[in-house]
Amino acid sequence: MNANAHTNADGGQPLKLALITRRYPPLIGGAEKVLSYLAEALAREGADVTVLTSRAPGLEALPAEEELAIEGRRGAGRLRVVRLATSPVRFLGTWLYMRSLARWLGEHPVDLAYVSMLKHDAYVAVGAGRRRGFPVVLRPEGAGATGDLAWQSWGRFGRRIGARCKEADAIVAISREIDRELRQAGYDPSTIRPLPNGVPVPAQSWQKRPGWRDAPRASYVGRLAPEKGIDTLVAAWPSVREAHPGARLTLVGEGPQRPALEAQARGLGLELGPSGAIDLPGASSDVAGELRRSDLFVLPSREEGMSVALLEAMALGIPLVASSIPGNRRLVADFKHGRLAPPDDPAALARTILDQWANLDRAFHMGRAARSRVRDEFSIAAVARRHLALFRQLAARGTRPATEDAAGSGSTEGKT
Repeated sequence: MNANAHTNADGGQPLKLALITRRYPPLIGGAEKVLSYLAEALAREGADVTVLTSRAPGLEALPAEEELAIEGRRGAGRLRVVRLATSPVRFLGTWLYMRSLARWLGEHPVDLAYVSMLKHDAYVAVGAGRRRGFPVVLRPEGAGATGDLAWQSWGRFGRRIGARCKEADAIVAISREIDRELRQAGYDPSTIRPLPNGVPVPAQSWQKRPGWRDAPRASYVGRLAPEKGIDTLVAAWPSVREAHPGARLTLVGEGPQRPALEAQARGLGLELGPSGAIDLPGASSDVAGELRRSDLFVLPSREEGMSVALLEAMALGIPLVASSIPGNRRLVADFKHGRLAPPDDPAALARTILDQWANLDRAFHMGRAARSRVRDEFSIAAVARRHLALFRQLAARGTRPATEDAAGSGSTEGKT
């Protein structure tokens, strides 16, 4: 058991937390954003938070270590970001990062480690936790064919990493789909804890733009990848433009599907660019600003765990259309918080978008209901407090009994 665990659980010294994620802002993505939101919120609650991440290619100019003072309701918290050595060479980079992570965890006392994704970081952290006596909580970031559990079935060393992950003290399931996949993969149900994603709730809600009907704007925010169904949205856009010739679509984000989406748009005769029918401006660190300049948020995903982009749109209160898949239905009730459309159906998606714009006053009130729901259930402050309750419970209890594989794994990190 960690020597500091009882003191922290009883409200003495701040809980020392290591949040581990290979990617972290300024890299932009759903997992990166939610971990950055959570790190700051935990610090505001008085925790001593260290984010361990990689010094990814392109981020060499950033300091290896930086510290931010966070003021919160429990006084001044601490948030430190440590960027560990890696390399742009694929396997060498993974090995260097794992070695650096194992070394840091071996040299710095922590009360608990919280790891994003069930991959190499998790393998190192669980092994270090067993040796050093601190509990480890893992967090899968996605479900379906692109999720963490699927990767463990086909990824390099995925099965070995999966076996180690089963030794974690707790697994956070951000959605029912991830919970189901964990159970099907053989994870101990007693270790699975349902905890949702959380997002900040802006002080000012979305407002209708004057004259929006002349050139209505819709926005997608997220990774440009096949599982996001953006090709369905692009395919729907000519029908939207028939009803609103000035309608513009902005696809905010980066990803491997960008060239294909640009080619698809050109093939449909849709002009690209800031003044064209479809604009692809790249990633943005100001999601709220992008959405305030829009009249609709659209999320046409084929797969989602719990979409951070969808939560952010709901928190702002912008009218929305999302695909009717389990992860989105967990957040949006049709005609209550927004509209749902069948996935992979451009005609149905176009009709639903046009229906939202034809009834924008109704859509406005749906947006207010969505904002209220996020404020009540998914605000980052509330989610951080739920995490802290779990962390204190685990820190007081200590680590789970080690299996033979976990107990004897001290020299295996460099082999994966």
